[in-house]
Amino acid sequence: MSSGTADKMQGKLKEAGGVLLDDDKMKAEGKAQQATGSVKDAIESISDSASDLVDKAADLLKGK
Repeated sequence: MSSGTADKMQGKLKEAGGVLLDDDKMKAEGKAQQATGSVKDAIESISDSASDLVDKAADLLKGK
């Protein structure tokens, strides 16, 4: 499980806890943690794509 996915899951739990306890601060923290997880997942995806492009360019230069 990626750290982004873990953050999103923890954020959902925290948000749900905030709803149950009627704690606006906890709900907001949960939503923020979910957003952080989404950003981490997006960065990981971009990084993976960039790595793939570099590998393909290297293969082209080597004549593969």
